[in-house]
Formats: sequence, structure tokens, C-alpha cells
Amino acid sequence: MSGRRGNPADANEPAPTWAARLGDLAQDTTTGVVGVVVDIPGEGVYSYHLRPPGGGKEWTAPRDGSTLLPAHGSPAEPEGDPD
Repeated sequence: MSGRRGNPADANEPAPTWAARLGDLAQDTTTGVVGVVVDIPGEGVYSYHLRPPGGGKEWTAPRDGSTLLPAHGSPAEPEGDPD
């Protein structure tokens, strides 16, 4: 017998999500905006907090990180040469 075997319950499991860490550059798929993770869920914090790389108004993303994806580059080192 050939084929993939697995537990049928596995199909109901949510796909693994990326776990953003402090300082990571993340894209919020809800807004399409990229921001730096400035706070993560934990004791007394109930959601991710992000801020634009150059500064600006902070916003929140869900505690489960389901709307966050890793963004390329970092605030300190922009990608590529604009020319």
C-alpha cells in the first residue's frame, strides 16, 4: 500500500504561523502596512504592537499573530539600492 498516511485530525489543525519577536519587521495582512514589532503578547500585553520603521502611530495585531507575516529587510538596513 502506498500513499501518505496521517491522522485525520491533522487536517483540522491550523497551519503553523510565524511567531514575530521584538524588533522583527512584520507585514500586517489586515492593513498591508509593514511595521517593527515593539511589544508582544505576554503578561499584561494582549496583542502585538507595531510601529512604522521610521516612527509614527502604533497599532495592534491579534494575539495569535495570524495577520502577521515576516517582511523583508530591516529598519536599520533597507533593502537594495533605490537607483
